[in-house]
Amino acid sequence: MGAQNIHHKDSGAFTGEISASMIRSCGCKIVELGHAERYKYFNETDTLVNKKIIQAIKYNLIPLVCFGEEKKITNIFIRKKELIKKIKTMFKNISLDKNKKIILAYEPIWAIGKEKSANFTYVSETVKIIRQYFIEKLKFSQKQIFIVYGGSVNLINAKDFLYIDQLDGIFIGRSAINANNFINICKLVEK
Repeated sequence: MGAQNIHHKDSGAFTGEISASMIRSCGCKIVELGHAERYKYFNETDTLVNKKIIQAIKYNLIPLVCFGEEKKITNIFIRKKELIKKIKTMFKNISLDKNKKIILAYEPIWAIGKEKSANFTYVSETVKIIRQYFIEKLKFSQKQIFIVYGGSVNLINAKDFLYIDQLDGIFIGRSAINANNFINICKLVEK
């Protein structure tokens, strides 16, 4: 959804870029924003993601916003402080109408594409912090927020994540490349 210097444009000749209006005109309803690879390879920032969230909402797209800490932080208070700093920037001046929703993909960067994901307790306590902040501080309603976990979700650990009380689902990356893996993970969700 646009390079940094054209973020304020709704349309125009910007070869290689895709605007929110183009995404909407194709019939899409959800747009993924803020993935770690966009930060790493395309120099995106939390401030730019904020602008993209605003554009997505303007065009009636559901923003699926990815975020997480770069390094594993075992101290829950330090982790909370780092995540809230990121959320404050990404969701600055964002509010939703009652019938709108947002999907939050908690993806600790240190766990993306690795052999081992974050453990059950780590994810559980982090998701609780995220949900609480969005409801208490940003004034989103419980029905407006859907939180999913991503970061080395696979057939072996998917079921554990599905049991996390505050979590609404899982966000599958590399494990979806193999169709059989993806289908088997989907079957876990059905149970």
